[in-house]
Amino acid sequence: MLFVENVIPTLYRSLNEGRRVALVTLVRIDGSSPRPIGSQLGVVADGRSVGMITGGCAEKAIIAEALRCIERDENKIVRYGAGSPYLDVVLPCGSGIELFIETQCAAKIVHETYTLKKNRELGSMAIDLPELTSHLTTTTKTVNNRSNFVVVYEPDYRIFAFGEGANLISFCTLARAAGIIVEAYSPDIEALEFLSNNNVNGHNIHSKSDFEVLTIDTYTAVVTLFHEHEWEGNILHAALNSQADYIGALGSRLTHKKRLELLEAMPSTKRCPDIIRGPVGLDIGAKNPNEIAVSIIAEIIEERRRKSP
Repeated sequence: MLFVENVIPTLYRSLNEGRRVALVTLVRIDGSSPRPIGSQLGVVADGRSVGMITGGCAEKAIIAEALRCIERDENKIVRYGAGSPYLDVVLPCGSGIELFIETQCAAKIVHETYTLKKNRELGSMAIDLPELTSHLTTTTKTVNNRSNFVVVYEPDYRIFAFGEGANLISFCTLARAAGIIVEAYSPDIEALEFLSNNNVNGHNIHSKSDFEVLTIDTYTAVVTLFHEHEWEGNILHAALNSQADYIGALGSRLTHKKRLELLEAMPSTKRCPDIIRGPVGLDIGAKNPNEIAVSIIAEIIEERRRKSP
């Protein structure tokens, strides 16, 4: 069983291979739970699964039930833990959870959601609990009551990382290990080749003046990891004129002071340069590229969770 936050791409590929799927959604928690309400598990008819709902203590039972639902072409609400008829499945926390298993419209929801995510658009899965039905909707507000449940599908969070050498390699490698989509931009061909061999998309920057303005939305972080800081001016200027969720730049406090002075002298920006995190990353006393990468990724995650409802 593989954990990913977004189960849709895996289910989409399985559907294209001609396999039926089930989409399992956590719709109620009585007590505590290792995974938040709205978490999903994808199950393929051949027994494969992706995602996580209970942290591992009930996944085998959930997958088995989802496979039965696929075979019977039925939707179902099932409860595990406290108050459940499945006495052999006990949640260590003593809690009870309810899950909605969707098979009848799973293919339609997966295909439509995949297209939305590919276009970085919002969408939601609306579940009618009494009727045991679900469909995709354009609402962007979560709903959680006894009759209706809505889980919002946001665009996948991603990081645009600009830099070179060991700092860029360590950062991109660890960000990917943390389950974050990362795109590397660099004049360092050797670093880009290494990252490409480790499944990180790379893009060559040919000069300091030919930076191509990217589509940077509210689900995107921008991080610069240059030692030669003259590379970063146009990049940070573009980030300040975007909706970037997070902007950070490597360098000392003195370097950051000079950076802000440079940006303030550039043409007007939509946002104040003071929002740039510098020195970038949480202050954990990082001394090498791997530790620096950990500190930056931790700061990005902290910022994301702080903004989450």
